[in-house]
Amino acid sequence: MGNNNDLRQAYVRLIAAVEANDGDALAETVDPDIVDHAPFPGQAPGLPGIAFWMRGLHAALSGLTGTVEDTVVEGDKVAARVTWRGTHTGPFVGVAATGKPLTVVSIQILRFQGGRAVEWWGVPDLYGALTQMGGHFEPGAE
Repeated sequence: MGNNNDLRQAYVRLIAAVEANDGDALAETVDPDIVDHAPFPGQAPGLPGIAFWMRGLHAALSGLTGTVEDTVVEGDKVAARVTWRGTHTGPFVGVAATGKPLTVVSIQILRFQGGRAVEWWGVPDLYGALTQMGGHFEPGAE
């Protein structure tokens, strides 16, 4: 991958694959041995783990969409802000389905090699998601 636009397009294709819940398209954009530096509990290593995460996201959020808001490319890495939206129709981070619309913003850094993601760091705003699902923060509560 030679230039910044190539890396941006590879990232956008990866997000589109997740949005479509398309395992074949995911395999075209993610290296089989990708290292996820922030896996969810129970997530296997490599591409199977990323596919597990993708399927879980779709099980929790029907009508899932992923919008790439920002990308910054440096060297072989893409830093991005992506917004996931869907209806909370399945368990998500331990909360039973609420039927509410849910928006989860995630900051991600991915390293690419040979056109595929080989490393992934992701930080989703789970506090914001919990708030939308009806949770609340009580300072000083035990």
